[in-house]
Amino acid sequence: MKKALTRIMAVIALSSLLFVQMASATVESTDSGYTDDPSTAVPLEASINEAGTVDLSWTAYAGENFKYYKIVQSQDVVEPKYPEDSYISYTEDVNSLSYTTTVDEAPEGLNYYSLCVVLEGSIRGCTSISIEVPAREATTEEATPVEEEVAVDPYTDDETIVITLEGSLNDLGKAELSWTGYEGGDLKWYKVVHSQTNAEAVYPTDGYIAVYSDPTVTEYTHTDVPAGTNYYRVCVITDSDMRGCSNTVTLEKEVATAEPATFADTEGHWAQAYIEDLATKNVVEGTDGMFEPNKNVLRAEATKMVIIGLGFEETTCDATIFPDLNSGDWFCGVVTIAYKKGILTGDGGKLYPARNMTRAEAVKILLETKGITPPAVTENPFSDVNKDAWYAPYVYKASILGYVEGTNGMFEPNREITRAELAKIVSLASN
Repeated sequence: MKKALTRIMAVIALSSLLFVQMASATVESTDSGYTDDPSTAVPLEASINEAGTVDLSWTAYAGENFKYYKIVQSQDVVEPKYPEDSYISYTEDVNSLSYTTTVDEAPEGLNYYSLCVVLEGSIRGCTSISIEVPAREATTEEATPVEEEVAVDPYTDDETIVITLEGSLNDLGKAELSWTGYEGGDLKWYKVVHSQTNAEAVYPTDGYIAVYSDPTVTEYTHTDVPAGTNYYRVCVITDSDMRGCSNTVTLEKEVATAEPATFADTEGHWAQAYIEDLATKNVVEGTDGMFEPNKNVLRAEATKMVIIGLGFEETTCDATIFPDLNSGDWFCGVVTIAYKKGILTGDGGKLYPARNMTRAEAVKILLETKGITPPAVTENPFSDVNKDAWYAPYVYKASILGYVEGTNGMFEPNREITRAELAKIVSLASN
């Protein structure tokens, strides 16, 4: 009874803002890689529950080729869609017909939700709805401090585990590795480890670039070998968490000389030199000969530009680290390495890969990728950067290093960064 009364009061307070928008009957291709087919959309309803969050419910999709339901939320986009606006939850169960948001997924104020029915072949049909979430009572309960976890190596070295690694660079500059198989019968993983700084690289301290649980797999080709000195090892991990690593194979790759890459829309642009520097290093690439320097950068795109631009390599995708990350996402590898190195922690536990990145966020991830701890702010180089803001130390340090400049004494920390602006700071930071 109380829940029903709450729902009625919410509807009255909304003054008819609660509505369902059904799509038109036009099938349309989009830049997202998906084709909109409104005939696949299903009715969506929403209400405020006793906890002050949103209950969503919908009618089951009755057609064929169902892949999943994607639930999308925004306070800016009236008709948010997956993947442009990311998603807060999804299910592959066609008969799962409801979802209750968390507090973070239902912030106070007007919220827009969409249910996108996604079919095989990148076909989607989205239904949008809006609902006003009322202000919540402030809590006086003090948060319990979270103790920082100390990384512990969970494995014990076993000198009786001996495997021999061999390797060489082929004509294409790829590292072809092979090793003697482990015959202990309790193999958990082979972990192929790569480093350009540690000749005794070991898993998990130095990460890994490939993993196999099949004891008969004894070969791996590393396709993206960076220029310079490369150290490779293979570590055996057993079911009882014992570890034995191979000898080190050292491979030298010469720095390739390449003609500067050019784009039709960057000729004479203020960032031309920075963009061409990254393109020559295969950090960025255009589309149909265009770079689109003034276009905003998505969080996924920015992560790749920073991680690859500063010399890191993609690792094996781990789609479990964020609820809005999928194993098929092109950026999963760079997001995984950024997460494992503590560079990318997400926003409220989510990645939001299709959201634009701000100038402040870009500076923070750049400095953390370089391992730079920003100092306390002793002076304020920009009039619009409050020294108490979370990003102030990063902006301050970046300005000292010459990575960023302001305009008329202002940094515009919350403005969405452009591809050209990010190319400049990545290029400066990588040289």
